[in-house]
Amino acid sequence: MNIFAILGLCATVLFGNGNGGGGGDKDKIEVKLKATTYVRGLDVTIGELCEITPEGTDALAIAKIKFGRAPVAGHARTISRTEIVQSIAASGQDIGGLKFAGSNEIVVQPVLTDLSTPEVLDAATAALQAVLALEGGDVEFTAPQRMRLIQAPPGRRSQEFVARLRGDKTGPNSAVIEVEIVVDGESYKKIPITFPLTRYQLVVKTLGPIRAGTPLGPDNCAVTREAMAQATGLFLNSLEQVNGLNAARDLQNDRRLMLGDTALPAVIRKGDVVTVVLTRGRVKVTARALANHDAPLGARLTLTNLQSRSQMVGVVSAPGLVVVQQ
Repeated sequence: MNIFAILGLCATVLFGNGNGGGGGDKDKIEVKLKATTYVRGLDVTIGELCEITPEGTDALAIAKIKFGRAPVAGHARTISRTEIVQSIAASGQDIGGLKFAGSNEIVVQPVLTDLSTPEVLDAATAALQAVLALEGGDVEFTAPQRMRLIQAPPGRRSQEFVARLRGDKTGPNSAVIEVEIVVDGESYKKIPITFPLTRYQLVVKTLGPIRAGTPLGPDNCAVTREAMAQATGLFLNSLEQVNGLNAARDLQNDRRLMLGDTALPAVIRKGDVVTVVLTRGRVKVTARALANHDAPLGARLTLTNLQSRSQMVGVVSAPGLVVVQQ
């Protein structure tokens, strides 16, 4: 049925066919328009706009016809009888078998309820906890103290919350959880809720000033839980990592230790006279030389030849022993 046929049929239903009929109205379904109505869902049905009698399968089918979207919050909408007739006709119903009565216009207003802030926060918190459990790490979050009043239609059947993390992962200092309000299975609105995050990490810290070369251990270091601006793997996080190491430089009190703050203990000290093995091909020659600085095992060491006073560089292979490749 094209639009012109629908309009012609609507005119016939609204104003009669000019033959003074009406004798068959007793057999017709009556569609009585209300003067005002309140809508609980996201759309408006004919059943909410009209009283349809007598009850039956045909009346129920007409009542389920969707007229259109419900008015937005804070606004009402006026719907005319002509619009209702057109809507029923467009759905494929035979409006010739209908009798329209009641008001010529209907004022439609949305029903809104105040959402429970604790329920919204509970949904967002549960989603965030699940995400943090998957990401791992030591993280604490703070729920927002204040939330603006949020209203939504209660729905004809249901109103529920579905919370999801915005983006692929949490940020260094915050996470945004979007709580979607689902009314009768259809999305109504998404509410973004920002949670501040504090990330913690175990770090090794000095218990007082430490001079360079001092052995590191439980006497002068301790493991503490520290809030970190960003997660990082540069800081040492256990005393086992400093076991057998010395301070590579003078360290201040309460310093978070990094790998660069540590050094292997020196097995050769500055001024020590050491044995030098000079290797050239298959020929090995030993000599005596003076260490110019401290050096741990496996480190490069600058030496002064005791006879020629020339400089050479070798690798410490054992206490008092340096190998020089030539």
